[in-house]
Amino acid sequence: MFNANFRQLLFPLIEKIEINARCRIGNYVSEHYGVLGYKDKDNFVDEEYHKQFMSDINEEIRRNLRAPFVKNFTENYEGRDLPMYALVEICSFGTLSKFFKNMKNSDKKAIAKSFGIGYTYYESWIESISYVRNICAHYGRIYNAKLAKKPILYKQYTEAGIDNNRIFAVLLCISHIIEKDAHWIGFLEDVENLIDKYSNIDIGSMGFPEDWKTYLYPQQSKDDE
Repeated sequence: MFNANFRQLLFPLIEKIEINARCRIGNYVSEHYGVLGYKDKDNFVDEEYHKQFMSDINEEIRRNLRAPFVKNFTENYEGRDLPMYALVEICSFGTLSKFFKNMKNSDKKAIAKSFGIGYTYYESWIESISYVRNICAHYGRIYNAKLAKKPILYKQYTEAGIDNNRIFAVLLCISHIIEKDAHWIGFLEDVENLIDKYSNIDIGSMGFPEDWKTYLYPQQSKDDE
């Protein structure tokens, strides 16, 4: 029950990150390479990765042919191609993560900079978050689970002994991407309440240190105190 409730809290948070990634990556590609720039292999690093991406999205388009916006582009526009801003609506988060991974470093750097994060971190983080998203979507286990897709953590966290193969590491990554607004605070408070409700649960098995709140809650400045 703890695992199910924790998933239900986490999934909407990941959804916000996924939508944000779709918007920023889609807007950047459209602005710098044109709305069909995703089709040109020369705009990416690895030709084979790009070929696989095109195969994946063609399958996504086929599965979504009845969606009104997909039907509109395929039936009424020359070439039947979806522009980037429409394509990101049908890409899975995993496909989008792979797309970002194959972008040129200069492009990845520009997108990650809008989050205030280095591109190697952002690339690693969205891959890991996408993996966790799929666990949530398929009712998988997060409690006491080791993650197959491990995020690269900042040195301050690894030096503190935080493992990158548990869910707490992903929460740290999310905390750097998402705005520290009322939704984030509400999520943390809900997690606290859940931990209190299931007091027999060992959150250490999820990578939570004893002082986990100091890592995730926004730190007050002296002016706020």
